Amino acid sequence: MLSGTTEVSEWRDALGTAHVSINSDDLRQSGVATFPTASTVTAILKPANRAEVQRCVRIANRFRVPLYPISTGRNWGYGSRSPVRDAALLDLGRLNRIIELNEELGYVTLEPGVTQRQLHEHLRESGSRLWMDATGASPDCSIIGNTLERGFGHTPMGDHCSHACALEVVLPMGECIETGFGRFPDSAAAHVSRWGTGPSLDGLFSQSNFGIITRMTVWLMPAPEHHCAFFLQTDRPIGEIIDAIRPLRMSGTATTTRCFPAAGNIPGRKRTAKRRCRVRPWLA
Repeated sequence: MLSGTTEVSEWRDALGTAHVSINSDDLRQSGVATFPTASTVTAILKPANRAEVQRCVRIANRFRVPLYPISTGRNWGYGSRSPVRDAALLDLGRLNRIIELNEELGYVTLEPGVTQRQLHEHLRESGSRLWMDATGASPDCSIIGNTLERGFGHTPMGDHCSHACALEVVLPMGECIETGFGRFPDSAAAHVSRWGTGPSLDGLFSQSNFGIITRMTVWLMPAPEHHCAFFLQTDRPIGEIIDAIRPLRMSGTATTTRCFPAAGNIPGRKRTAKRRCRVRPWLA
């Protein structure tokens, strides 16, 4: 805990007292995970926008306090809110704006606090004909958090990292950059092209601590008129299943992401198959 320290006072000046916590119960709860942890959360910071994130980073640099940024801390299977070593938790949950939904070009620009539930409800309430690719994690997990952890879903856009661009990134010293064509003012291609000109920087910020993402564009897909989901269980070796599916994938017949749970080949498991179909699911 950083009780009474100068850095806490400066963070409170930057964010407001209500958004900086050194309460022992809050700190202890933030360090809880689904696995044993040894690190300590020393403070919880909750900025509301990019400028406040930059202030937090600059103060942390001056006092050499490690920061551990999270979006919502609910991307189960990709870690937790608990930092890898003692650090102040930079909780980006208040950065929760859906900045732009472009129906014509099929993208949404959002902040790290936007959850799967929030975007899903926004699409339905606005009458959008677009679909988001969802992961199997909590509805309240962050879309940006899951994308940066290279999470996956189950549609042709299931590789989330490959369908995102135009990152706004706060660097370790507090500077801000935009990736791809986003670095050019008013670029018409910023939200529909991943590469821009010159070297691509986006990959530097997935599963890394090189920067804090405060905005991202995610591509959406037209909602299909019909879709089917198949769920299979078998006691056959997993290699045989992969060999059977490979030709479908290579020929382009099967374009969605496949998921093979690690426990999918348990001896004695009864072989079952389920098929579930829904027509016009956005009306359900």
